[in-house]
Amino acid sequence: MFKRTSGILKDLGITRPTLVILEVRARANIRRLAHRAAACGVTLRPHFKTHQSEVVAGWFADAGIDRITVSSVGMADRFAAAGWMDITIAFLVNPLEMPRIKALAAGLTAGGGRLGVTIDSVAAAAALASAGAGGVDVWLKIDTGYGRTGIAWDDQALLREVAAAGAGPVRGLLTHSGHSYHVLGRPALREIWDRTAARMRAARDALALDGLLLSVGDTPTCSVVDDYSGVDEIRPGNFVFYDLMQLRIGSCGANDLAAAVACPVVGLYPRRNQAVIHGGAVHLSRESLREDDGLIFGRIGLLGPEPILEGARVTSLSQEHGIVTFADGRFPAPGELGIGDLLLVWPVHSCLAADLLVNRPDPSVAVIR
Repeated sequence: MFKRTSGILKDLGITRPTLVILEVRARANIRRLAHRAAACGVTLRPHFKTHQSEVVAGWFADAGIDRITVSSVGMADRFAAAGWMDITIAFLVNPLEMPRIKALAAGLTAGGGRLGVTIDSVAAAAALASAGAGGVDVWLKIDTGYGRTGIAWDDQALLREVAAAGAGPVRGLLTHSGHSYHVLGRPALREIWDRTAARMRAARDALALDGLLLSVGDTPTCSVVDDYSGVDEIRPGNFVFYDLMQLRIGSCGANDLAAAVACPVVGLYPRRNQAVIHGGAVHLSRESLREDDGLIFGRIGLLGPEPILEGARVTSLSQEHGIVTFADGRFPAPGELGIGDLLLVWPVHSCLAADLLVNRPDPSVAVIR
């Protein structure tokens, strides 16, 4: 089983830690959510921070997507250069980047596009106003329970103060239910969706401004909810690849996993049931999961109908090294796995693994079609 997967990966020319994207699965993930959003009359504005790839972006375009979310001004510049004209930066406005924001907005507007930015303070609104960044859609970031950034959904006074601070007409209210990553099971995810949508509507009612749109975004809830009515836009990102975290939460199945990291085997230690791979924290990140068999940093995968190999997990990471531990009796037989073979590792968090391997001077990415 190892030899077959390793052979396919070697045929792609892989010689070092490489992000491997399964195109058929990724396209299926895109189509499924795009169809569901369309059926509900809701806009899908996917978050491109997960894949950060012009190739994968093209798969979204093939599915009829024409507007996107990004997490930085630099990422917005990159995808604007690739032809995407309707872009929302979901990260709060940084006044130090105002000249870049203004230039980006001008370029998109000149081409018939639009730039959306998010704020949650009077100071950020004032920075936008003083910069004269015309043609920008202003979104108020709302905290509906995550507790990271945003105006508390029930802080009516601050909502009104920021909305009236002169940044420009408010396009709508935007939130990210990141707390959905800390629950398990579909009922709990649906409960977060319902609470989020209700709180966003309450915040909109408190502002009493005509035409405000509601934008929500997180992969766990958007993957399990069938009816998106009550909001105008969804912005999930991780769903294009999914990962072990999403699998554990219950927002995907094993055969929805669409991105892994191919790692060369550099050491075999049968006496301790372990192998060492060239694949460390700089390739997989330090994201981990506490599962029944202990703390894991990834699981070994196979290319086939059973994508996760039971009893084989990444149990330790240093900068470049990863230790794969096999359950008793599961260590590969002699000749089944050798030095120089490639192991496929499903990451805990595909967004971070993709960022580490795509955004480097010599990107390390392969696509299986």
